[in-house]
Parts: sequence; C-alpha cells; structure tokens
Amino acid sequence: MSTLDPAPLLQMRAVTRSVRLPSRDMLHILRGIDLDVYPGDHVAVVGRSGSGKTTLMNLLGLIDRQTSGELLLHGEDVSQMSDNRRARLRGRTVGFVFQQFNLLEGRTAVENVMMPLLYGNARQFLNRERLAMEMLERVGLAQRAQQKPNRLSGGEQQRVAVARALVRRPTLILADEPTGALDVTTGEAVMALLDEIARESDAALVTITHDLQVAALSQRSYLLDEGVLHDVEQQHIDASLAGTHGIRASRAAVTTPAPAGSLACGHDDSADAP
Repeated sequence: MSTLDPAPLLQMRAVTRSVRLPSRDMLHILRGIDLDVYPGDHVAVVGRSGSGKTTLMNLLGLIDRQTSGELLLHGEDVSQMSDNRRARLRGRTVGFVFQQFNLLEGRTAVENVMMPLLYGNARQFLNRERLAMEMLERVGLAQRAQQKPNRLSGGEQQRVAVARALVRRPTLILADEPTGALDVTTGEAVMALLDEIARESDAALVTITHDLQVAALSQRSYLLDEGVLHDVEQQHIDASLAGTHGIRASRAAVTTPAPAGSLACGHDDSADAP
C-alpha cells in the first residue's frame, strides 16, 4: 500500500455475480465479495478451477457487470457508467496479462505492443512506436522488436504481452495465471518483472492464480472458495510451500479454507465458471 495515497484505488462491497442457466435456475458465482486494492498493492487471489476467479477478474477489469453490490474505481461507481465510458476507463486504467499471451501472430513484437496506443490519447497515438520501443527496452526485448511471435520463446512472448499491458501506464494490472504456460525459471522472472514495474509506477497488481508459489510473491493473499473471498495469512501460504521448489512445483488447486486460514491442496485443471 502506498503511504502517499491511502485511499483505495478499487473497492468492492458485497459484490455478487449470478447467471441464469438454460434450466432457468440461477448459478451464483460470486457471493458478497469485499475487497480493497490500493496503489502499489500486490494482491493475489488463489482458488481452484471453477471457484469464480475468472469471473472476479472480469469484474475487476470492467468487462462484466456485477449482479449486485458496489464496485468503485478511483472513487467512482462504475456500475452507473455507460458501456462506452466503462470501455474508455478500462483502456486508460487497466492492463491485462493473460496466460496464453494473446499476441497477434502476423504482427511484430513492437506492433503488438503498439496496439493499445491506437486507442489512446493524441500524444500516445502520435508517439506510439517510440513508446512501444521504450517499453520493449524496459522488459529487455528491444533487440527482438521486429520478430513475430513464432520467432520468440514462450518467456519472450509473455514479456511482449507484459509490455503491451503496461504501455499505457495503467494504474491497475490484472494478471490471469501469468506463469501458467511458462517453465519455473521463466515464470519467476516474469513475476519479478511485473512486480518491479508495478512498484516503479505505484500501480496495483492483482494476480489471479491457483499456484501457491505465485501467491506467495504477493503482499496480501485471498482464497476464493465457492464464490466467497477469504483472507489468507501469508505465513500459511509459506507453510503450505515448505519443501517445494520453484513456481510450478506446487501448482495445486485450493480445496477448502481451514478455520485458521491454512491452505489444503488438490489438482483440478478444468475451466473456471463463466
């Protein structure tokens, strides 16, 4: 949390998300979520597949709307905004880093990083190539700027994706399983890079993961279980990782929250709920 600005960047109060199934029954994905995220925060949300992590990320990123409750970004209630205004706010404020990179195959690294700047302000648009090159240099890939994704390693592709997410200097970075497609060493390097750049710009970093090793790198951790968000003491994550090595060594699904906040693990690679 930044000592210069104690006001939350993002607040969720009693947020729910439900969808109606073809059977007409209601599926309750998120149930009364309370969460504060501050400038400079690094927050991890851990949960097994199907626990609602992707749904939570979509709400945080202003992609979906909550069913009930309050979501404030920079003190504004985003649920009251039009779709167009939400889209503009999302472009200015939120940077997304995904597990599968989502790079445009026919474009070079610098062209991929420039893409968000096409929708930026006039200064960003006119300086898009310079800004993209500066960000590629920041992630150590200036020399690979003219390469297309099929000529880049997995770690290089993820670093291009990080550069693309951060090129507009967002105040909120959402990382969805950012190490899931990477080996241990590369995953550690990518997380260190994300954390370093976020701290430099005082941006909040929210990592959505089912990897306890990734969660242990955060300042605060939460367990999402059956749509309910639980505080998790960091030492309980550390205890759960005792005897493991590397980010991928404990890629395990969190099953149920123990009363003391400890984490029990199992494995589940099925897709998240919508």
